[in-house]
This record gives sequence, structure tokens and C-alpha cells, in this order.
Amino acid sequence: MSVAVKQFFAARPYILSIFIVAVVVFWMLSGQMTNADEAKAEPEKAAHKLTRVQVKTYTAETIERSLHLYGQTEARRQSVISAEVSGRLLEFLVAEGRPIKKGQALARLDIQDRRSQLLRAEALLEQRTIEYAGVKALSKQGFQGKARLAEAKAALVDAESNVKSLNLAIDNTLVLAPYNGIFEENIVEAGAYLGIGDPILRLADTQQLLVRTDVSERDISQLSLGEKAYVNLVTGEEVEGSIDFIATLSDPNTRTFKVEVLLDNQQQQLMAGVSASVRFPLEEVEAIKVSPAVLALDEQGNLGVKTVVDDVVQFVPASLVRSDPDGAWLSGFSGDNDVIILGQGFVREGDKVEPVTKAELLAQERAE
Repeated sequence: MSVAVKQFFAARPYILSIFIVAVVVFWMLSGQMTNADEAKAEPEKAAHKLTRVQVKTYTAETIERSLHLYGQTEARRQSVISAEVSGRLLEFLVAEGRPIKKGQALARLDIQDRRSQLLRAEALLEQRTIEYAGVKALSKQGFQGKARLAEAKAALVDAESNVKSLNLAIDNTLVLAPYNGIFEENIVEAGAYLGIGDPILRLADTQQLLVRTDVSERDISQLSLGEKAYVNLVTGEEVEGSIDFIATLSDPNTRTFKVEVLLDNQQQQLMAGVSASVRFPLEEVEAIKVSPAVLALDEQGNLGVKTVVDDVVQFVPASLVRSDPDGAWLSGFSGDNDVIILGQGFVREGDKVEPVTKAELLAQERAE
């Protein structure tokens, strides 16, 4: 029987080849089916294994959005008082650093011979007055022409002007305060000879102070004259003021606009030249306070945070309202928000995740 079989297959070798090929094809097909079943099972298994992220619920609060800048206090008015007449400075009548009132005498210059000049000028004025009266009377009677009358009148006006000038020069030898303020310092010493226009002393009006600061071109449109501003001085005082000046032209070098805040200082408790921070309230917005560690960037580079809504990751763009030592306030939120605080770097917007809170994690650890 075996010999006959061998002879049969020997005479027909293609039958054995067909059999071998059939066995190989069957083996290959069975392997592919097994791999397909495994490949199908793997996604199903992966679909059930979600990324776990830790979330924390933040409730939006209404806070003030404000602009913070820096500057320094200055006296609203500062003046250098100069000599209006020439002469020797005899004395200062007020000590440096003392408060002064408008019209108060501050210094005195030598009158020199101005009083004797005034006496001569007054005598000449009396003569010119008599002469003009006589010429005017004769002119009415037709004995003097109009030219002579005009000449006499001009001489009278010149004499009157001379008397007034000398009186003014004598008055100006006494240097008076032009406004209430502080006698800051004397620029020259008593005994110095002064010409007209030479500086004598420096005054400052510190009953009102200014805080000058520079505002960027992006923020300048948000400020208006008369709006409130809050100033914190390096000395510890916090003072409320108002915007007194906004420049209409920017600095060509920095592209910033000068803004001045006016502070009341009637009690003279604030000092000029002190560094200060200025807060300009702008508007009220809803915001959440988060740690900077939870901030993220989307694929376009926008700043925001990743939240979870119905177990799906969402990216919420946010704007920084202000920064505190213990966190950053971000606008763009309302109500309660489940923010991813751990694991945000491993998920993308649209991913389905398993959100857990810190309390849930601790409970699971205790159970284990």
C-alpha cells in the first residue's frame, strides 16, 4: 500500500506541492486573524484607560483691573526769584526752609540814591505840571500853537513816568513772595551785588504735590482728566489724588505720554522728591486667582489654562489682570472652573481624561 502511494505521488508531484502550499496559506491566515483580534482589543483596552489629571475648582471673583506705574513727588510750583533792580543784597528776612505767605518780604536790597532821585523827579514833575497848565491856558487864548502845547504835555508825561519808575524801583528793593509756599534756599549770600535778573532765592509751593509718571501708548487712551489715582509713597503713606494733566504728544524717544497726578498737601505732611507707585483704577472684571505653575500655552502660543468640562480638556485663553505675591489674577472666567493643576502637560484640548481632586487622591491612598 505504501509503495503504491509513493508511486502515486511520485507520478504526480504537483499534488504534494499543492498540499504544502495550502498548509502554509492556512497558517498565515490564522496568524493574521489573531493579530487583527489583538489589534482590535488593544484600542478597546486603551480607550478604557484614561489619563488621570488633578483638578481644583476656582470660583471667579469680581476684582478691579488697574494700571500700575512708578514716579516721584514734586512740588506743583517751583520758582527762582530774581532781582528786579540792581543793587547790593543787604539781608534775607526769612530763614531757609520756613513757610511763607503771599506778599511776605523775603529779602532787601540797597535803595542807594533812589530816594534823592525821586525827590528830583517829583520836583521836575511839579515844574512840568505848572508849565503845561500855563501853555494850555495861553493856547486857549490863541497865544500858543498846538505844537508848543503838545511839547509841554510830552514833558509832563515824561516827568510822571520817571516818578513812577523810581517809586517802582524803590518798592522792588524789597523782594516779596509771589505765592504761599516754602523758602527752599538762598542762591546768593547777603552782601552780594546783584544785577537785574540775577537769581536770589528759590521757592516751592508744596501745598499741592504732583506725581509725574509715563504711560505707554497702549494704555494712555484708558485714562481721563479728573479720574482718581492712588499713590503709595516709599515712606509708607497712601494718598488719593486725581489726574491733573495728560500729555497730548508722546516722547519721541520712549513713545510714552507724561501724566501728572495732583495730591493735596495742605498739612505739609508729604515730602517732594519721594519715590512713589501710582495705581489707576480702570474697570471691574471677573477673574480667578491661580498659581503661575498652572499657566499653559496653546498651539498658537496664547496664554491660558486647561480646564475640564464633562471629562474633556478645554483650553481657556486668559488675560493677566494683576499679579500678587501668592498668585496671578486671570480674566476670561465666570462661575466655577475646574482647572487642571497637575498633569496639564500630558493632555491636549479635546482629550478625554479622568479628573480627580486632591481630596479624592488622598482618599484613594488611604484605601490602598
